[in-house]
Amino acid sequence: MSPISALTAEEIDALEPSFLGPTWQKAPDGSWLLPEHTLGWQVAGWCAEYLRAEDGGPWRFTREQLRWTLWWYAVDENGRFLYRKGVLQRLKGWG
Repeated sequence: MSPISALTAEEIDALEPSFLGPTWQKAPDGSWLLPEHTLGWQVAGWCAEYLRAEDGGPWRFTREQLRWTLWWYAVDENGRFLYRKGVLQRLKGWG
C-alpha cells in the first residue's frame, strides 16, 4: 500500500466547501443574511447569562454557531417556527 501524497497549497485553495441551508447565505453587500424574526437572540442572551465556559467565564458562541442558532429559532410573522428539523454536522472540537 503506497502512502497518499499531501495536497499542495494550490490544491487546497481550489477546494470549494459545500454550504446548505440559510445559515451560510450572504446578502448582496456580502454580509451574512440573518432571519427577520427569531427567538435566537433571546437564546443567545440566556446562554451568556446562565451557561459557563470551561474557564468559568460566560458561554460564547462562535459566529457560525450564533448564525445557526438565529436561523434554528427563526419564526414567521405569526410566531411559528420556520424549521422543525435540522442537522448541524461538524468535526470533533468544532465548537
